[in-house]
Amino acid sequence: MERSKLRAVADFPEPGIQITSQFPKIFSTICLGICFIVFVFYKGGKAFFTRFYSLPPQSYVQNIKEAVNGNGLVKRSKVGIKKASYRRRLILASAKPQMYSTVPLTSKKDTDCSNKAYQDIRIARVDKEENSEFLNLIKPMEPDFPKRKILYGFFHPYSYAGGGGERVLWQAVYVTLQKSSRNVALIYTFTESNDQSVSSILTSVHKTFGLDFFTEDKKGRVVFMQLPNKYRWIIDGNSFKFLTMAFQALGSVIAFFFAMNECAPDIFIDTLGLPFSYPLASCFLQIPVYAYVHYPWVSNDMLNKLAIKMKKNPVYILKYAYWYLLMKLYSICGSFLTESSCNSSWTLKNLLKVWTWADEDSKPAIIYPPTGIDESKIRLNADSSRSHIFLYIAQFRPEKRHELLIKEFHKYVTRCDKLCAKPFKLVLIGSTRSDDDKKTVEHLKSLINDFSFPEGMIEIKVNAAREEVDEYLNKSEFGLNAMWNEHFGISVVEYMIYGVIPIVHASGGPLADIVVPVDSDTGKLLVEKGESYSRDTIGETYMPGLFFQDPSDPDSSTRKTEFESLSDVLWRASELTDAQRLQYRKNAISVAEKKFGISVFEQEWDRVTTSLADYEIYERNKRGKVERLY
Repeated sequence: MERSKLRAVADFPEPGIQITSQFPKIFSTICLGICFIVFVFYKGGKAFFTRFYSLPPQSYVQNIKEAVNGNGLVKRSKVGIKKASYRRRLILASAKPQMYSTVPLTSKKDTDCSNKAYQDIRIARVDKEENSEFLNLIKPMEPDFPKRKILYGFFHPYSYAGGGGERVLWQAVYVTLQKSSRNVALIYTFTESNDQSVSSILTSVHKTFGLDFFTEDKKGRVVFMQLPNKYRWIIDGNSFKFLTMAFQALGSVIAFFFAMNECAPDIFIDTLGLPFSYPLASCFLQIPVYAYVHYPWVSNDMLNKLAIKMKKNPVYILKYAYWYLLMKLYSICGSFLTESSCNSSWTLKNLLKVWTWADEDSKPAIIYPPTGIDESKIRLNADSSRSHIFLYIAQFRPEKRHELLIKEFHKYVTRCDKLCAKPFKLVLIGSTRSDDDKKTVEHLKSLINDFSFPEGMIEIKVNAAREEVDEYLNKSEFGLNAMWNEHFGISVVEYMIYGVIPIVHASGGPLADIVVPVDSDTGKLLVEKGESYSRDTIGETYMPGLFFQDPSDPDSSTRKTEFESLSDVLWRASELTDAQRLQYRKNAISVAEKKFGISVFEQEWDRVTTSLADYEIYERNKRGKVERLY
């Protein structure tokens, strides 16, 4: 028997491809060749792109002088493909950089920001007639030249949306401009529609976030670089039916080059989450790169969920491999960052599972998002009476789970009717940024109608002005957050700043970072950033809010049920005594002031801009002489 086995093995044919003794040498040669090609591409690309986007033609000074003495227009034939380098010199020299935006300055009846005329290189009247230093400042200058402007490029294609990510963007821009009169903010963005202008966008920012960019000290230093609206689809996940994230990654690379083709910055800042732009900005532009991470682009949790599905269906192996590759690429992209921050300890924890290269020195810092609220202007009295209102501030998107809230609120109202108790009113406030969001609002209205709520029991406020939002924050008793695993939850912080008692889902940022115990008498937080704690040990006396869970939660099958349903919590909240509500309110205000005051974000962002500015000079001094000066 053993002999027959041996004979069978011996009769087995030799492999078709012979592994000769020369194979290791051939393989090594191929690897070295690939490495050499990559090195040459990197070195050549670095020199090419830095010069292409920053170094104007030799005749640029003469061309600009002719434009100053003429009608102000530098002819397209003279600009050629170097419009980015021309525009950069003009912004650096201008008394009012905003005049060189590629978005129209004001809205008129026939405004069309897709018109190529706005891309032309034209000298602003203020520089022609009032800026005596203009022609000197367009020339190259040393990194430590005291009048040199620093261009902070904010890469945020959806800057017009009214969500928490945009609040971070605009508050960061505000603090950056506030720090130094030499700082200029370049906003690389699509516009909501083609009739938008610099004035209309900044007016909307003021209305939504309460930030005024029309004051004398900031006016003129926000420069909009228009990304072509017709290509907005390249980073929209709804545009791709398969390989969505891969196509979005490719789209972000294309959007990056669209942005740089308008004007290259001195410092590149991503506040949206487009990681494939980091290596390009770092390697080819040789500038500092910073990212504010709202949530990991790909996370371990996504892979873990697929791993469970793979056991039942082997087809998911391909999807697992696809996501795993994207996760590794995301990690590589992150390693090109000069510095980074994230919005919560939950985000940091999940990010570090992906960015395995990060150590204590290079890992992201936690910078809690700003509320945009100046606490000094809030006349707050914890003892003051409140209206019987459950308030929910959130964008009208499916993941915010408005539908769950309405269903649970119906259970709560039904319970109140049975027990002859007067229910609280529900107010939903949020913004819409797309047609899908508008459809969500219509669906919610239909759902409310189906439940036959009494008239006025639920109100929906779409794209409400900041003043109206503040009015509801001043008078509401409780504030809701229904999203599962919200990465942070800026609206929850807003509730607490105004003394609105939060009722939140027991997950993500609200659980780990926001609704945390505090001794309101001393103002001392009882847990550090992201530190876990036992609510049974702490006690309700020190808690600033209430938590709930729901059977529809994605992790309900694997997580222990520790909290009541939302409808039960709504009932319990409405039955709290005045003394209990007062204690919750005092705790909420204490946590908000200690952890999330506007001054906290300003201090943290001031540190970031200082660090990036120092590193920008360091990087610039490492360049060749020509690249250093331009």
